[in-house]
Amino acid sequence: MKKLKLIIVSIHIKNSPQAMPLAAGLLKAQIDSDPGIKDKTGVSILDFYMGSSAESIAQDISLLSPDMIGFSTYLWNRQLTEDICCIIRKRLPGIILFAGGAEATALPQNLLSSAPFDFVIKGDGELVLIEVIKRIIEKKPYNDIRGVHIKGQGSSPENDQSPVMEPDTLSSPFLTGVLDPGLYPGVLWELSRGCPFKCSFCFESRGVAGVRQFSLGRIQKELELFESKKVSQVFVLDPTFNRDITRAKKILRIIQKTAPLIHFTIEARTEFIDSEMAELLAGINCSLQIGLQSAIPEVLANVNRKIDPDKYAEKIAILNSAGIIFGLDLIYGLPGDTLDGFKHSLNYALLLQPNHLDIFPLAVLPGTELYDRARSFSLNCLSEAPYTLISSPGFSEADMSAADILQNACNIFYNRGGAVGWMFMVYETLGIEPVDLISNFAEFISSIDKKAELSKDRITELQISFVKSEFNKHSLAELYPVMEDIIKIHGALNRSLYTEPQTGRINTPFNDDTIFRLSPGTILLSLKYNFNDLMAVGELTLEEFIKQYQPEKTEVVIYNSEGEVKPLIINRKLSKLLQYLTAEHTLKEIIESNSSLSRDEVYEFIKHAIAERIVFNV
Repeated sequence: MKKLKLIIVSIHIKNSPQAMPLAAGLLKAQIDSDPGIKDKTGVSILDFYMGSSAESIAQDISLLSPDMIGFSTYLWNRQLTEDICCIIRKRLPGIILFAGGAEATALPQNLLSSAPFDFVIKGDGELVLIEVIKRIIEKKPYNDIRGVHIKGQGSSPENDQSPVMEPDTLSSPFLTGVLDPGLYPGVLWELSRGCPFKCSFCFESRGVAGVRQFSLGRIQKELELFESKKVSQVFVLDPTFNRDITRAKKILRIIQKTAPLIHFTIEARTEFIDSEMAELLAGINCSLQIGLQSAIPEVLANVNRKIDPDKYAEKIAILNSAGIIFGLDLIYGLPGDTLDGFKHSLNYALLLQPNHLDIFPLAVLPGTELYDRARSFSLNCLSEAPYTLISSPGFSEADMSAADILQNACNIFYNRGGAVGWMFMVYETLGIEPVDLISNFAEFISSIDKKAELSKDRITELQISFVKSEFNKHSLAELYPVMEDIIKIHGALNRSLYTEPQTGRINTPFNDDTIFRLSPGTILLSLKYNFNDLMAVGELTLEEFIKQYQPEKTEVVIYNSEGEVKPLIINRKLSKLLQYLTAEHTLKEIIESNSSLSRDEVYEFIKHAIAERIVFNV
């Protein structure tokens, strides 16, 4: 008997550590483990990326002559998916096309009306798809299967969705070998499904109430596999990892024992953070993403969220005290919010000193409670993806544009510019609020094309120029040289951290004919003050610093040693030597042109520089 040939397609935003076809892997793992259809169905997974044309993707899929094609549909790939399906339908009229994912679950009939799908699956797809395939193999109709929607069927409790209440009954795509975690730069990891909260702007608020958890035993086995495969980073998909405080602490202890080197990105809520949890988080390699959305209680009440700004700040202080890396989320345009309200929230968030601040316009997503209530709030939104707010009674189109300008300025100055470690020194010295500093920076860069790709070097240059102008404006020019050094140091640390480190063999033998160059992430700095003295800034104000310390020119090299960024204070002679390492001259030529250093001094320093990955030979 000929096997049913099924292709499951994933179209990712871009080729990144999060571009793992987890949904497709879950479906294939379940099909491959089902004794009734595994020998009658051949399942393949195909990955594509936004930016590819519908024609080229359709061509690649059609060449494989499948009997059935499934698509994971999300906000970012819906239109491309629809275009692909239209092309395939013309080329392969008898093909069975179906979809799942967020867009299919949100408004199944809407998706069916805009693309030639035979059916879509709402909610958890693994067991539903198994039943559909069985019916197709048996040549029986499948329109009565719960969770399956066909065009014109309408919605009723009988066909709404079929959730998997016991997640451990599903086959693991990792433990079955369907997805090899060692082949991906990052792993998407489910510890549970569902969310206990009802935030009306969030898709997780709909569907099955409560949280359905995978067992700790399964989590342990998958984690051991990730460690054995040398996975470098894992993105935990749970919308609120720490809601079950006791379970979260158990998982953190498992991670600490089993995979201490893997970096985990975790979504959490502040109300479930205590000192013990912070200590456990600090004991693993992780970063947290925390929803703030707004600092105004009345605004959050409109979307079924709560906040006590004082208690929220206390919880964030616990994270900061423990040295935990975390980011905050803000949304502008929420019902009841205004531009001034958003500025207040932005100011509040910046005062909490997150490591990064992600800011988004409100998206009124189909399938959410807010989507159903959009008319009652008079929300004017895009009717197609990305469904963002155009205007509301409190947020005009001009206000939305102004908020977008602030978002862009904050992203450049604070996030990409790595300003968390020093921005407070600037606004406290100037005696202004952080949001005012961001507003001033937005005006400062207003002539720069918003879509221009700014390098981190260029951002540091902009920060230095901007801060200088602000200090001059406030008649504080005498304090600026100290601040310039601080910005240079943090800018170099930021650039080095995000540079792929030089790896490979160390202590490579070399001789006079060897040619060297600086390793990626190696940056030379000339400072006006002593590097070690500058570490006191923050504990000392800039005014206190210049009274206590004198200018002292210092040469520093910032470098990335296998992922760890380090500073090294060197003398002027060695700084000059490093400047010559441009892959253009042999070591002998460099020694001859640097008469201030003996051959032995050069060789001794080069040995150290190779060991520390400051330089490498070409």
